[in-house]
Amino acid sequence: MIKRLFILVGIPVLVGLTLSSFEPLMAQSDEAMMVAQEERKQRFKASSASMKALYREYLPAEDYQAIKAEATVLVKWAIDMPEAFPFGSDSINDEAKPEIWTDFEGFKSAAKAFETASLDLQKAAEQNDISLVKTALGNVGASCKACHQKYRKK
Repeated sequence: MIKRLFILVGIPVLVGLTLSSFEPLMAQSDEAMMVAQEERKQRFKASSASMKALYREYLPAEDYQAIKAEATVLVKWAIDMPEAFPFGSDSINDEAKPEIWTDFEGFKSAAKAFETASLDLQKAAEQNDISLVKTALGNVGASCKACHQKYRKK
């Protein structure tokens, strides 16, 4: 009888107490995911601003120092990008497709291609060769487009 009472009452109470003790952790986790989403949105906006500045300002002016500086920003973002998508940080309000997490190795490869293209842009800017810069910048844009086609909603 006591055993049955424990099974009927005691176990549900223990489970309830256990789950309620995890509530702050779950809330913190939700908050951490929201922070991750917001941080990556800001990084993508900065990346977009870099690409616009490269095409609209620095490339026409052949400003190799500015091109190299923007390429450095892009390289840093490429390196950090996979960490900006922790498992569980997806949202219906996010532009990230589920494929980022279901094909995370592919996503990391796409980020690596972006990094390589951005490094090539840095090297081209160091050589002060507008033809090399144009080609390298085109490759950066192509790496962005390829990743967006596979991993971005819209």
